[in-house]
Amino acid sequence: MTGGGWRSETGDPDGSPEQEYERPLSQPPSGPLDERFSQPSSPLDESPSRPWAPLDERPSQPSAPLSRPSAPLSRPSLPSLPPTTELTDPDVGYPATDPATPGRHKRFRSLLIGGASVAFAVIVAGGVLVASRQGDEPSAAELAGNLFAAGTAGSADGRQLELNGVAATGATVVVAGGEDADSGYRTEFFLSKDAGRTFARAQVRTAKGEPPVAGEVPRHLAASPGGWVALGDRVGGTVVWTSPDGSAWTRQPDATASLAFGPRDRVADVAWTGDGFTAVGQTSDKGDFTDAAPVVWLSRDGRSWERRAGWRLHPPTGGTLALTHVASVKDAIVVRGESSAKPYDITWRSTDAGETWQAFAVPGTSSEPELAFAATATTMLAVRQDGSHATTYTSPDGVRWTTAAKIDVPGFRRLLRLTATPQAAVAAIETDSGVRLVRTADGRSWQPAGSTAGGAEVRDAAAAADNTVAVGADAAHGGTGALLAVRDKAGKDVPTGIPGTAGGGKVVDALGAADGRVVAVGGAGGEAAVWTSADGATWQHVPDRGKALAGQGRQRLTGVTPGFAGWLAVGTSGGTPGRPLVVTSADGQSWRRSDGTAAFQPAGKNPLVARGTAAGPDGYVIVGEDGFGAATWWSPDLKTWERGIPAGEDNLVGTQATRRWMNSVTSGMFGFVAAGGVTDPNAYGGVFVRRPTVWLSPDGRKWSLVRLPIPAGVNEGWLPHIASHDDVLVTAGTAVTGNGTGTAAFGYASLDGGRSWQPITLPVVAGEQSSVTAVAATPRGFVVAGTVGRPGDVVIWTSADGRSWKPEQPRGTGLSGPGDQRLSAFTTVEDELVGVGSTATGHGDEPTVWRRRLPTSPDETGTP
Repeated sequence: MTGGGWRSETGDPDGSPEQEYERPLSQPPSGPLDERFSQPSSPLDESPSRPWAPLDERPSQPSAPLSRPSAPLSRPSLPSLPPTTELTDPDVGYPATDPATPGRHKRFRSLLIGGASVAFAVIVAGGVLVASRQGDEPSAAELAGNLFAAGTAGSADGRQLELNGVAATGATVVVAGGEDADSGYRTEFFLSKDAGRTFARAQVRTAKGEPPVAGEVPRHLAASPGGWVALGDRVGGTVVWTSPDGSAWTRQPDATASLAFGPRDRVADVAWTGDGFTAVGQTSDKGDFTDAAPVVWLSRDGRSWERRAGWRLHPPTGGTLALTHVASVKDAIVVRGESSAKPYDITWRSTDAGETWQAFAVPGTSSEPELAFAATATTMLAVRQDGSHATTYTSPDGVRWTTAAKIDVPGFRRLLRLTATPQAAVAAIETDSGVRLVRTADGRSWQPAGSTAGGAEVRDAAAAADNTVAVGADAAHGGTGALLAVRDKAGKDVPTGIPGTAGGGKVVDALGAADGRVVAVGGAGGEAAVWTSADGATWQHVPDRGKALAGQGRQRLTGVTPGFAGWLAVGTSGGTPGRPLVVTSADGQSWRRSDGTAAFQPAGKNPLVARGTAAGPDGYVIVGEDGFGAATWWSPDLKTWERGIPAGEDNLVGTQATRRWMNSVTSGMFGFVAAGGVTDPNAYGGVFVRRPTVWLSPDGRKWSLVRLPIPAGVNEGWLPHIASHDDVLVTAGTAVTGNGTGTAAFGYASLDGGRSWQPITLPVVAGEQSSVTAVAATPRGFVVAGTVGRPGDVVIWTSADGRSWKPEQPRGTGLSGPGDQRLSAFTTVEDELVGVGSTATGHGDEPTVWRRRLPTSPDETGTP
């Protein structure tokens, strides 16, 4: 997922000591035009001094008008914002007036997430957003693949098949990768029993026999006489899969298989090493790998792993060190490390299953890291690049090395990959005309094994009987196709293919409503898609007659808003570098492309990403990312666009160590407030962590950054979602807890248009992992949707005032059960709350629609 949310850095597992905080947030001078900002805010867990009523009983100024006025609304200008407001302590409280001692500040502490969870039975009953009368039909979700019809599928069919690794033993070949569909990444393994001529999809299950969760990516494969193992990525760590025969794979539990892999580890290679599996890689205390240190992992069966930190493998000249290759011959394990200082390539050998290591040198020298290792059943090979060719060295035991041969192919540029099976070794060589494959059984004689087209990316290769199999990415399909190349003994192409992908290729990301019309946006068949409805129950696909929703690579819309000048929808457009997809419509039916101006053009190679949008009295705003920084755009009329500017030097511009990103934005009489995150290299003693952040703008053009404190018990967190009603704002996201493997829903509310913020409690049953997938405001209050458990079932939190929250776990199709269920967007249609989301399993995915009647009075409550 790449997209607005999980990144590779993680925070410190240990929270800082709880601290008290008495300084209010920086406030601009108060004045007669904005008296509401001059009063201190009240804590959310205390009764404020002024009376509270349900949202629809207070003066209503909705953030997005349901009827479009003919001209922009006027409002008095607000005082200028401070350039930056920072709360740098990770465990701060918030100021509030103590009713017992007027004028003095009462001390409050931040929400404890990691240390305790609140059970349902003890929650304050504050949520009255949704209800059902006795005798009413219960609300429910329904699978909506047929409701959200689509036009002709694009060439990518809404998904990108990714092939990352291949391994072989004899004629049996396994390819690992995944389906990067619009609705989420799904793990895939493919098995061939005839040396790559035909492939079948392998079954993937958890240890409990359930479909795996989305978002887990296999990267490295190894085969042994008794089975297979794969290692890959997940949020907060490493995933382990095992298989006895390659046809059925088990996703091993984190508590056993992945316990040895930390959230700041990167696995680079895995191999069968005689009597078990060995994996190598690096770890980073900071999280950015500028302090990389080596790590070795050992496993007898591939299920449970033992971590061996590389304290015995320090480079002799200092600097950082990452292990990149592992191989084995005659019970000797050999690892190769890449140092930041000379000598760049460093090698070690162990003959006692990794207990002790002895450094050794491979003949030859190089001016940069250029050495690669692999081993057949009888020979260890080391290949070192040497100008316009590569030199091969062989050893029978990892001690004695002999210069064996040169790899010299026309147009030689560099060695991409060296791999081996018991039968033979394969080298992938980048040349002027594409990638050439060469193969050897003994290291002394290399034979051509075929080639790939220019621009293809080879990620792995393996010798399978007389054939050679290479996998990677195929640039010929606009970056959306997978490379699977099988070549015979003579290097000729062997026709093959991967079985057709599963799922419908449709996703619904955002909803908007105005003038009796509901608009849903997302993606279908590789192109952006728009659907409309009058009631939220039946939907019609909007034909893309003007080709505004198609383009190179996958197109996807992730945000939509109505406003006084019409509809605006934004998202991502394929290609390199990435750029925003911006379309507008006067009526929601006919759309045109509006991202051709200079404001939407990426600078250099940095991707430019649009994620969310909102409309208000001052116009329209789009938020997203620009390389390492946050990006905003503003338009008064959907005709002209300009980039937003920061109120402080680092409010929008980021670096690799200080990233900024915006995921969503809301509007009101306060202006605009965006939610997202920043990476903070100064938190927790220099460890890079993602911190929750909001940005304030009175007019959509100039933005001020406000860093919110990380709650106690949380390593890091950020804010993908925000919504508002009048001056009340709610923003929420997902925090990383524990040792980097846990997640918890968390959030904040502001009662004064974003000037000050207080934590809110989004409780779940003790011990359950949770996350946030959507935040919305309705005429009756706020709703936050998320997931609970892993795989995730839907959980909904509701609140009448943004302060106290009531949870509910609805049951049924599209809400609970096998796979991942989620609700990703909401809107209101007359007296109903309408939500859209998805259900994803290892078999496929499908959109869902959820509908529920809103209560007719603030006293109406109930359990649906």
